[in-house]
Amino acid sequence: MKVRGTNAAVALAVGLCLSSVAHAQLKDNIEINAFGGGSWYSSQHFETGFPQSVTPVLGKFRMDNTWLGGLRLGVYSRGHWSQEFFFSYEPNHANMIRTSAPARSISLSTKVINYGVNAIYYLNDNESEKFRPFLSAGLGGTAYLLSTEAKSFAIDPLRGNLPDIDNSNELTFNYGVGVKSRTAGWLGFRADVRGFVGRNPSFGLARRSSDPNATVEVGARRVAVRARESTPEERGVLWPRLKAVNPFFGQYEQITTRHIPVVILEPR
Repeated sequence: MKVRGTNAAVALAVGLCLSSVAHAQLKDNIEINAFGGGSWYSSQHFETGFPQSVTPVLGKFRMDNTWLGGLRLGVYSRGHWSQEFFFSYEPNHANMIRTSAPARSISLSTKVINYGVNAIYYLNDNESEKFRPFLSAGLGGTAYLLSTEAKSFAIDPLRGNLPDIDNSNELTFNYGVGVKSRTAGWLGFRADVRGFVGRNPSFGLARRSSDPNATVEVGARRVAVRARESTPEERGVLWPRLKAVNPFFGQYEQITTRHIPVVILEPR
């Protein structure tokens, strides 16, 4: 599948982590806290084009907005700075939506796991302050793990027809702002808003591809083929036959000025 993103940057998720309880001070410079919150995702538009499709196929990819939970291990250094390791989990669905006619969609059950390390900068360096606002930034990864049922659905040629689909792992950058409040020597609360920036998951599918090799199914047989564009003479014979079989090609020809190639698949 040839996928071309129409946006220069993709905000994979914005997590709102509220009421982070069990903010336990284990030692003077180590803390651990459990947190819960929600994830809000942006959508990504894409286009599948030649040689995978003769006519452009427009689509949209998005994840559901959902809840998340996780753990953070913080190590206080000195002054304004500290570091933390984080891990979060959320149940979700990867939605691949074809917006060109005929419109259809595929929703795949997916576990999303975020992990990484952050640097935290406190706006004041006094540890005894009850409220400590902070800024944070860090690097990590996001794992998109398809359920067994989702994989079975996706590789079925009569349902998903995505035989190469697989789990996906992406490098992510995150940034955020928040505040910590200590209510006792070992207990406190934290609220923060965090954004994650990275690529959309590919799930093993090619983001861009000019490879002419493919595998097609003819009845019960799988045939390895190589795609090539027809010559003008071949197109003059084949194009009228294609329009007779599928009038949509003729309709599309009337509303576009671009050349519509006819692709021939030859056994390898």
